[in-house]
Amino acid sequence: MSLKNINKTKAPWDLKSDDDNYQKEPWILKKAKESVAIEKNKSERGKFLLQKDGERRLSLSALQARLTYHQLIEYGYKLQK
Repeated sequence: MSLKNINKTKAPWDLKSDDDNYQKEPWILKKAKESVAIEKNKSERGKFLLQKDGERRLSLSALQARLTYHQLIEYGYKLQK
C-alpha cells in the first residue's frame, strides 16, 4: 500500500462516535494467537502506545501508529470488534 493510500484510508482513531465502524480504544488487532493493542497516549498528546502480547509498550508518533496499523492489516491482522 502506498503512502498516498495510507493517508486516505482511515485508522480506527480517525472515526467519530456517530460513524458506523466506530470503536472505543484500545484498538486490538489479532492474528491467530497474537494480538497487538493500540491506544492514545494520555500523558503525551498526539502520541500512541502500542503493545504486543503483553510485552513492553512502545510510544509512537501519530504517523508511526498509522503506518504500523496499516502494515498489521496487510500482514493479516484483523481489528477486533
